[in-house]
Amino acid sequence: MGEIWIPEAERLGGGVIGGAMDTPNAPPRVVWHTTESGAGDGPFKNVGAYLSSAASEPHILYDPTTDRLGQYGPLNQSARALRNAGSVRTNRTGRVCIQIEVLAKAGTPFTGYWKPGRNFRALLRAIRSWGVPDEWPAGRLAQSYSDDSPRPPSVWLNRGGHYGHSNIPGNDHWDPGAIDRVALLAGGIVPTQPPKPTTPTPVPAPRYRRPLVYRLTGA
Repeated sequence: MGEIWIPEAERLGGGVIGGAMDTPNAPPRVVWHTTESGAGDGPFKNVGAYLSSAASEPHILYDPTTDRLGQYGPLNQSARALRNAGSVRTNRTGRVCIQIEVLAKAGTPFTGYWKPGRNFRALLRAIRSWGVPDEWPAGRLAQSYSDDSPRPPSVWLNRGGHYGHSNIPGNDHWDPGAIDRVALLAGGIVPTQPPKPTTPTPVPAPRYRRPLVYRLTGA
C-alpha cells in the first residue's frame, strides 16, 4: 500500500472525489494534465474551486512557480479528470490512476520555467510509493494543438507508468504539451553524465644502469 494522503499537500474540496478502482490488479499509473491557466495563488484558488464545481477534480493540483501542492482526494480511489473510452472507465483503470493538474498551459511547457522544490519531491515520493515506474509507456507527448499523440488502448489497459492527457484513449486534449519528461521525473534536476574514466599514460620503467665501481688504492 502506498501513500493515500500526502502530508505536505493542502486539502482541497471535500476529500471524496471518486470511488473504487475497476481494475485494482492492473499496473499503477499517473496522468499529467495542465489547467490552461496562469499560475500563482489567485489561479490556485480559482481553478481549484472551478474543478470542484465542475466535478472534474484530479487528485492533485500543483503550482510549478511556487511549489504549492493541493490534494482533493485519496490516491487509492479514482479522480474525475478523464473521459471514458467507451466501456472503459479511464479514471478507474489500474491499481491507482493518480491524476495531476499543473497550473500551466500546454503551449508553454512548464518544465521550461518551473521551480520545483520540497512539495514536488513529496509528490514524486507518493507516486513511487505505489510502484509507478519511471516510464512513459505510450511514447511521446503531443507537441502542439494539431499534433495527435499516441493513444493506444492496449497500452493504457496493461502498462503502468506516466502518461500525458494526450495519451489517454477516449480523450482529445493535447496537454500537458512538450514537457521535459526526464526533468519531470528527476524533480527538475537532470543528472549529468559522469565523466568517462581515463586510462593513465603508462610511464616507462627506468633503464637499468650498471653501478659504478670505485677501486680503492692505498695511501
